[in-house]
Amino acid sequence: MSIPDRFRQQCRLLRIVTLVVFWGLFLLLALGAGGLPWFPSRADGDLGTRLLLMLVRLLPGLGYLWALWAVQRALGDLAAGRLFHATLARALRHVGIGVLAGALLSVFAVTNLSRWILGSHGSVLYFDLSGIVLGVVGAALMLLAQVIDRARALQAELDEIL
Repeated sequence: MSIPDRFRQQCRLLRIVTLVVFWGLFLLLALGAGGLPWFPSRADGDLGTRLLLMLVRLLPGLGYLWALWAVQRALGDLAAGRLFHATLARALRHVGIGVLAGALLSVFAVTNLSRWILGSHGSVLYFDLSGIVLGVVGAALMLLAQVIDRARALQAELDEIL
């Protein structure tokens, strides 16, 4: 089945937009380590402690950047006319992994590791609604990728029979 030219053009355009967003966010995260306003305050301790906190706070962003990279790669594959089902399954799986990882790191790791580094106390979970929703969406995307993989396998089996 041929992918219409208009769809392929839209994929190319969205891939460019996704790459701009990816590199913009990557730059923002990288500059954060250089001391922009979201750098941990001096009240958080010495330089080593502040740098460790910065690294912990960057962790979710790495998962989200992975998801954006997977999206732009899938758009590139679709724009090039590569197999739709294989591209879609891989993209859903990788986006799901990135979003789930970012959300889990945001909800569990950042809060608890920051608290541990600073030696403070508090609850184990940070109930960030967006983080929890993103985690569920990431897990669902991974399951949807399995459905597409199964459908592709069944299609191949049917094609062999016919």
